Amino acid sequence: MATKGSGTIIAQGSNTSLAVVLPALVILAVLALAVLMPALVTNSRGDFLLVTVVLGGGAAWLSGRAIASTWRPYRQVLLYGVLLGCVVRFFHYALFQGTLLSLSHFICDTAFVLALATLGFRAERAKQMATRYGWLYRQSGRFGWLSGGRN
Repeated sequence: MATKGSGTIIAQGSNTSLAVVLPALVILAVLALAVLMPALVTNSRGDFLLVTVVLGGGAAWLSGRAIASTWRPYRQVLLYGVLLGCVVRFFHYALFQGTLLSLSHFICDTAFVLALATLGFRAERAKQMATRYGWLYRQSGRFGWLSGGRN
C-alpha cells in the first residue's frame, strides 16, 4: 500500500495505481506523437494504425490477458512485449517497406505494445482477484480491486 499526499491510502489493486496510469499515459503519448510528429513514430500514419495499433495492440492486449490468466508473473509481459515489438517492426518492414532498424520507431512500437499488454494483464488480474478471492476482494472498475469482498 502507498499513501497519497493527503494521507489517503492507495491499495495495490487501485485503478489509480502506477500500473494503470503509466501505461495509459504511454499510449496517449505515442498516439499524440503519431499525429503531431509522424516521422518520429512511423513512415505512414495508415501503416502505424493498421500494424501497430490494430494488429500489435490487439495481440499485446490478448498476450497480457493470457499471461495473467495462467497466473504467470508480470516479468513475462515485459519479455513477450519486447518480442512483440520486434514482430511489429518486422511487419512494418515486410508489408510496407518501412525501416527495419530504426531505433525511434522500435521504441515507439515497443512502448505502445508493452503499455497495452500491461493493461490487458491488469484487466485480467483484477477480474481474477474478484472472482477467485471474492471473500477478500471486489472488482473496482476495469483495472482495480478493493478489499471488502462479497457479504
